[in-house]
Parts: sequence; structure tokens; C-alpha cells
Amino acid sequence: MISSSFLSALLILALKGDHVSSFSPSQRVASSSATLTRSDSLRFRATPNRQYDNLSRVSIALSATTSTSESEVDTDDIIGTVTLIVPAATSSDQASSKFGSKSPVLPPSYTEAAEQLARKIRHFSDGRIIAKVVTPDENSDDACLTSNALLALGLTTPSDIQYLSRTFRKRRTSQEQTASINTCQFAIDCGTNNYAPIVGPYDEANPSLLGDIAPWSDVASGKRLAVQMAELFDKQNTDEFALSVMLFFNRFSGHKVPWVQHSIDVTWEKGVFQNAKELYSMATKCGPCITNCLADENCAACINALDSIDTRDQVASYRTVVSYESELLRDFTLCILQKNNIFECEATIPKVPEVKPMSHWRGEELTMDVARGIMMGHLEGVGESSLEGSKDLDVSWKVACGANVAYDQFPSQNQLFYPTAKGKDLWYDPVFRVETIDGRNVWCKRHYRVKNQTVPGTFRFSVLDNGVTSDEFWTIVGAADDLSWVVFHYAGAAGAVGQRYLGGLLCTADGQLPPAKDLEEIWPVLRSAEIEPWELFVVDNDDTTPGALAAGPAPLDYYRKTAAVIT
Repeated sequence: MISSSFLSALLILALKGDHVSSFSPSQRVASSSATLTRSDSLRFRATPNRQYDNLSRVSIALSATTSTSESEVDTDDIIGTVTLIVPAATSSDQASSKFGSKSPVLPPSYTEAAEQLARKIRHFSDGRIIAKVVTPDENSDDACLTSNALLALGLTTPSDIQYLSRTFRKRRTSQEQTASINTCQFAIDCGTNNYAPIVGPYDEANPSLLGDIAPWSDVASGKRLAVQMAELFDKQNTDEFALSVMLFFNRFSGHKVPWVQHSIDVTWEKGVFQNAKELYSMATKCGPCITNCLADENCAACINALDSIDTRDQVASYRTVVSYESELLRDFTLCILQKNNIFECEATIPKVPEVKPMSHWRGEELTMDVARGIMMGHLEGVGESSLEGSKDLDVSWKVACGANVAYDQFPSQNQLFYPTAKGKDLWYDPVFRVETIDGRNVWCKRHYRVKNQTVPGTFRFSVLDNGVTSDEFWTIVGAADDLSWVVFHYAGAAGAVGQRYLGGLLCTADGQLPPAKDLEEIWPVLRSAEIEPWELFVVDNDDTTPGALAAGPAPLDYYRKTAAVIT
């Protein structure tokens, strides 16, 4: 990113003399999905993917999930290829990877992880980037040498390392001869040697002075992206792994990738003119909001914290925003992002993968009324909407584990679904605890409008979250007949910041994981939404921990006590 001092200078010019001490437009707000994580749970081994059993206590979609595959995409739409190279079966194929460290199951092998990563890359690219998994042998040479990106995972044996070194050298020679910038290669978890990654025109083994003296150059851009991609890979989760791949293709493929196309940061990649244009527009259209925010210690701290990250990194940016959220920050982002769309962002709800809702429940065809009842779950005081088996609690559900790394890292997640005053729609209030960047424990809450969609078990959610509107499509993928658990899938977009996201939730009445015998029924339900159990983050719902005690009682009725009069 451009330095804060350069950014401040531009803004001062744009304000034409108005007093501003420092400023960064690196603001990002994403929609909350009310999901969280816990690491102290009993860990199970998930059973391999298999055909569905006769599930006596659960109903799921009768048709399997469909995802975009290479055969379903017009070849003219494909913008790039990725090869994931994993250990051969004769070496350490059965060794566990580092993925799934916070999940309720044991970590996957590198092969299992790579297969899911290939699917996630297709999801994030709307099927326009094709990924395949290979092992180190001569039959893989063509894929390894011709793909735009080669990503090696967990290669450690002498024979595998020899193949990796030889292949990387051949690709490096080819790039030097062709001067192609649509090339990338990384070695991840392959010992202590990183094998000198290549990102676009930047080659760590043959660094160019342009990378240091010309920050606007493609070489410098590749160097910055190499650092960012390495950091994302090191986090060992599928969301950030796929994000890293999207960033590369968006920058060097010659095509835009909607998942990461837009940025609200000041960057060299945008160019000085575009940065200055955006800053001037902010100053002239939202000057008072900017001044008020920068005059407030908390709001200014948030802007400064966001200036140090790429706001397309949903994990870092969302945690930053919820650590500092306030009315001033909301007004700041509402003016700059939502009302004026200074950065000309747009985003639509992802349609890949296509997730089917459950079709039957308790032996009967699912209706809209029953689906609403499942959403309301165990909440007391919803009258005739309450289903048999409801426990009449102060929450509908608690999130036991979730599959989105940006929103599933928070503890103590509560969900409240209840009818609007006219009863046609629902309100959804997620209330979750945040461990802020500076070590505080605070409660965050959101207030969504929920509308039925045409197919029973599907819903449209909308919310104004810290000044930015988010639009989401939720699906009830499966639910136990006794209401002991439910699985949701969601796909969403925050258009004003150009962000899209996917996720899934396993919820129970008390927020604890279901017993092992039930989990064996639940894993196929999650897989029907193309979520692997090891991608889940277990939620800490223990209300006796120091953090929970420091936060105090959860404000569960904050919106509900007034929402009854809102239609």
C-alpha cells in the first residue's frame, strides 16, 4: 500500500486546507453471519464421503449439490489454471496437513485438503479458474509445467523434493524465455526451503531493482503480492488459500476476478490519479463525517488499523471493524461506501456452489411455515410458530461450529429468529462476543430482515452492518427431526465494498457439538453444501470463561424488545 504519510498529504490537498492530521480510506465492512470458534472440543475423525444412509432423524436435500466443473464452463470463460501437487501415495500421502486445526475432526491429508482447495478455487472464481490435483511423477509434467499457478503442498521426501526442484527450475526457465507475467509458483509446507516463489514478473531467485525503486511497476506489485500470498497460505484454511489465488489471477491474468476485483485501499496498482480522484471525492462529499471520525480517538484508531492491511482480506478487516465499531464509524462508512460508493464497488451473491435445501422434514414435504419454524428453533414467545420439540429458550439456536474463517472466529454466538409485527417476514438478531485487537471482550449485535424465497427452506437476508448493506441467501440444508441440530448454508455480498462470501453453520440449542453418532449423520449434510467437516471452526460457547465473564450478560433482547412494533 501507499504509505500513510503520502495518503495524508493527498487528503489534505483534497480538503483544500481543512485540518486533517492523518487519514486512510482503507475501510472495509462485511456482513456478520453470526458464527464463531472454540478449540477445546472433543475431536472426531470424519467418515469418508459416501452415499447417504437412511437417516432416521434428519431430512436433507434429495438431489446432490451441483458445482461448476470444467466441463460445465465455456472454455472461453476460463481465465487460468492451477495445479496442486501433493505427496505421492508411496511417500507421505497419509500424513496430516495443517488444515483443520480448529475443527471438530482430525486434520485432512494433503490430498484431501488439495481436493477441497480445488473445489474452493472454482467456487471463488465462479468456475473460471480450473484447479487439478496431481502427484510428483512424469505423468504430471504437463500439468505442472503448463498451468499458470503451481502450488506444492507438503512435499518432504527426497524423491518428491527432487521432482519439485526440477519442476520449479523448468518453469523459471520458461518464464525467463517467454517473459510471461501470468505465472505463479509456491512451495507450502515443503520443509524449511521456500524454493524462491514466483508471482507475475517477480522472481525471488532473480530479484529486479525495480521491485525496490519503482513501487508502481509490475515487478514491485508482484513482490508485494508474493508477501501477501505467503501470509495467506500460512494461515492454513481454505478460504484464505483460495483468496490468495484469486488475488494473483486478478492482478496478472489480464482478467478481473469479481471476488477480489474491487479495493477500497489506496494502492500503487490503482495509480496516483485514481487514488487522488477517490480521495478528493471523499473529501468533497463526506468531509464532515471524515472530520468527526478523525477527531474521535476510537474511530481514528480503526482507520489507522485498517490502513495497515489489505481490506480484501475479510478476516483481518472484519475483526478490525468489530473491534472499533461506533456510530461515528458507521456514519463514516455509510457516507463514503454506501451512499456515495466512492470506490465504485459492486458485488453480487455467489451462485457457486448451488446448494439445495432439504425437501422433507419429519417425513413430510417441507413447507414455508415449517421452514420458518425451524429457523425460529427453540426461541420462547413465538406463539403458534413454535414447533414441537422447541425448548422455549432465550435464543433460537447457538452456533456450534461454522465454516467461514472471517466470521467464525468469534466466541459466544447466539441466534434469534422471530416474526415481524405483521408476521409475514422474520427478524434475525445474531449476538456474538468479540475479543478485540486491544484485548477487550465486547458484545456485537446485528438486526437482519429475513424474507421467504420461492423454494421452502430458502431465505433472503439483508442488514446494514457498520454503514454497509449486506445481502445474503440462506438455505436450510438439513435439520434433525427432534430439533436437536440444524445446518444452514449462506452466500452473501456487501456491494458497497465489493465483497462476496460463503459459509455454513451447524447449530444446536446449547451451542455444544452433537454426540458422535449424530455427527456421522451431519457430515453428509455439510458435504451436500460442499463443506468438509475439517473446514469448520468450533465455537467457544462457555459462559464461564474469563472473556465471557468480562463481557457480561449478552444483550439478547436489544432489538427484539422494540421490533414487535416494526413491520
